[in-house]
Amino acid sequence: NDQSMQDMQIMGGDDLSKLTGKVSFLCFLLILFVMFCKDIVGTGRTMKVLLNNIEKYKPKMIKVASLLVKRTSQPDGYRPDYYGFEIPDLFVVGYALDYNEHFRDLNHICVINDHGKAKYRV
Repeated sequence: NDQSMQDMQIMGGDDLSKLTGKVSFLCFLLILFVMFCKDIVGTGRTMKVLLNNIEKYKPKMIKVASLLVKRTSQPDGYRPDYYGFEIPDLFVVGYALDYNEHFRDLNHICVINDHGKAKYRV
């Protein structure tokens, strides 16, 4: 639905030793040596967990880019190095962002209202 999960798991990242000493670029649009896709940064919890896991392998540089960043009330929220747009702290869909597997194919980004959430809730 529209809530973050409290438990996070990194899947497929059992052996990231190939990153040791490399330049890493975590990004949405750019690919350098390693690509991790991030479409939107809300609280930043996901990125913090991922970066902590990657930093164990001591890459020379880590940069993060995201298409969207939410303006949150959390003063310690994570901010990527590069981002396309800053948006209000609302649930958005479209342009590959979904609500329960719906609205990914919209060619624009919009806020889903309460009626839409109720209709497509699982």
